[in-house]
Amino acid sequence: MIDQASAILRLLDDDEQETVMLVKRKLEEVSTVEALRGLRAEASNRAAEHLDDLIQRLLQRDADARFTELCRSFPEQGELEEACWLLAATFRPDEDVAPFQKMLDDWGAGLRPRLVGLTEPEERVSALSSYMMREVGLRGNEGDYYNIDNSVLPRVVETRRGIPITMALVYQLVAKRARLAIDGVGLPGHFVARHESVFFDPFHGGKRIGLEECAALLDQQNLVLTPQHLLPTSARQMLVRMLTNIYYIADRVDPPLASKLGDWIGMLRGQDA
Repeated sequence: MIDQASAILRLLDDDEQETVMLVKRKLEEVSTVEALRGLRAEASNRAAEHLDDLIQRLLQRDADARFTELCRSFPEQGELEEACWLLAATFRPDEDVAPFQKMLDDWGAGLRPRLVGLTEPEERVSALSSYMMREVGLRGNEGDYYNIDNSVLPRVVETRRGIPITMALVYQLVAKRARLAIDGVGLPGHFVARHESVFFDPFHGGKRIGLEECAALLDQQNLVLTPQHLLPTSARQMLVRMLTNIYYIADRVDPPLASKLGDWIGMLRGQDA
């Protein structure tokens, strides 16, 4: 086994590129990440670079496969948080998301005592919004709106910036940890949130919004507000909308990513057929 490893490392350090590519293709077919990391510990120079590349490829392939499997059978009210961590892994396959999960846990623990004794939904929304904006520092990313990072949960938690749907998502996840139910509401053109009968806008610091403002948002698109528009958005609908937001950006700048996203969106929507 030691002789085999040495031979592989010599081939990966070869000057002949065809030989190197052939070895890499074979390793990609038959090796695991663990085995390649074992080789990497003994490698140097060009062999180490080639092994790093292979490890990233396998991690990417595995992350894409896990998210694809999720999309094939994601239920209407599936575990959205889990889906978001798996989606994030398709962008950074080797990233440990545990620190970001802990941040959400900590924020939820910080919110919980601020809700004690609040009996009215308006009071609870005010407490939630004040905490998320002033203490957590969550803000809509108006200055860099079309950055894909705004749709990737670890980046949103890390930077405390995002787009309307991911702002609503973080509000949901933190509130859930504090035993407060928050729903997303996918208005055409803008995503907001609701707690019981109270509608509010996490992208704009949790600002309370009334039915007139909701109607005005739809009027900008020549649409008329109906009760259907105000219903809670399911986990699968939120996931589709998040992927669609990324797709519209990737379609212009990263066609391979857009192709993957299109497949995932199709799988999720196909469950409604």
